Amino acid sequence: MLTTKKSFYLLLLSLSSLSAYAQDSLSLYKKIANQYNVERNFKTQYYYNPASMSGYSSASFSEFEVGYHSRNEKIYRQQLGDGDQGLTVEAKSFQKLKPGRFVWGSASYQNLKTGHVKWNETLDYDRTTPYLTADSVGGKLNLERYQFSGGYLQKMNRWTLSGQIDYLAQLGYRSRDPRLRSTTSDLKINAGLNYNVFKEYEVGVFGEFNKYTQNNSIKFQSLLGRPYVYQMTGFGYSNYLFNGGTNPAATYEEFGYKGGAQISNKQGKDFYLQATVGRSKNLKSYNDSSTFFDLSDLENKSFEFEGAKFFSLNEKHRIGLLANYTGYVKTGSEFGYSLNTTSMTQIFKRKSYRKEDYITMVKGFYQYNQDHFTFAATPFFGYQEMKERRLFPNSGQKFVYSYFGINFDYKQQIKENQILSIQPYFSQRMVNKSINAITSTGNAAVDEWLLQDYNFQASDIFTVGMSLRYDFKLEKLPTFFVSAEYQSQKIQKKNNNFVGATLGITF
Repeated sequence: MLTTKKSFYLLLLSLSSLSAYAQDSLSLYKKIANQYNVERNFKTQYYYNPASMSGYSSASFSEFEVGYHSRNEKIYRQQLGDGDQGLTVEAKSFQKLKPGRFVWGSASYQNLKTGHVKWNETLDYDRTTPYLTADSVGGKLNLERYQFSGGYLQKMNRWTLSGQIDYLAQLGYRSRDPRLRSTTSDLKINAGLNYNVFKEYEVGVFGEFNKYTQNNSIKFQSLLGRPYVYQMTGFGYSNYLFNGGTNPAATYEEFGYKGGAQISNKQGKDFYLQATVGRSKNLKSYNDSSTFFDLSDLENKSFEFEGAKFFSLNEKHRIGLLANYTGYVKTGSEFGYSLNTTSMTQIFKRKSYRKEDYITMVKGFYQYNQDHFTFAATPFFGYQEMKERRLFPNSGQKFVYSYFGINFDYKQQIKENQILSIQPYFSQRMVNKSINAITSTGNAAVDEWLLQDYNFQASDIFTVGMSLRYDFKLEKLPTFFVSAEYQSQKIQKKNNNFVGATLGITF
């Protein structure tokens, strides 16, 4: 990780040097209002096409921040832990180099300690489930995370060409038995091409390639006994031929791609429509001493449709409406082996797991602008249907949810060199239907975990929170800011709490 750390500091230095371009004649209030534009966050998916980044901001900006947070959860999924706490360091920048030429980038480092994790000895749970390595003991997990990204855009007459690279590396480890050590590498390369067909109407295509790897191993030092290690295959079932093991290790290799098309007017400020489809395959291999076997193959398919329309009633009032439909389908295949006195031979590969998740989301947008303050509100409503099942033996569950909530944003200039931002929000997840068709595994501890996990997913969740931020500029110095956030979630009549604080500078 030393090389990664050096690269992180070099990228921070590069981003800091780019910030010299961001010193323009805008007032502090206008800079902050532009840099943290609510409408930009409202249509995040629009910028998944890097060729649309030319409309990301009307001015250059850079930011560096250091933050600390603590999340304490009383009701939680055991395989994700009961919260986390730690430090985050982040830098990001968006620069207009010349007319028609833009660059942007970010770098971050996190050092976290995750609360008691159980029934999961892998990172990136959503990516590897249901094919986890797991045990009944687990424990606190230390996690280091490094992230880098950078993009470039060039306009050439009617054409706009852009590319972006994102890289995320993680190191997770535990100093007590079971001593997990897991590393991940996640590389994404994204490219986009837009063409101006008429006036300010643009059509675009974009695509992404993704290469992901995770290597994890579990070691034991205690001579008094060790927990049994399972190679899970879904709903508490596991591959009995590969359970146990002296020092079991697993590797996840994933290759994926996405492609999409987009049409917009006025760089998405009037309207946009886009569609995206993606596919990936994640292969899990097992290693114990000198043996290597493929255990599972997880295929992921996704599709997404999104459209948004915006209206400016006058210089002060702006409204918008966004609709999004997303579908995820996971299909898992397991490898079967025959064990005899001399070798282990693969005898079949069969599809045994399927998860379907369909989400519909509708969002509204309203913003009121004045010379020295801005107010914005983004209400939303969502509907989700998720069903998960496996064969051999049959087991499954289904959930139907409804969501609603609203986010507010208020920015006020206190003095010429001081800005206050307030962002209260709340949301509600309601369970419309839940079906438990989970089959008993015959293992009391595993069955208890499955029941707790089902009850969590079948619970309503009410979330309320607020963040406060204060920006101030001193003479001949960059703009400093401090922010704080508090969030509370009520689940099964208990509260999960989150608190965080950040100190940073903007250029």
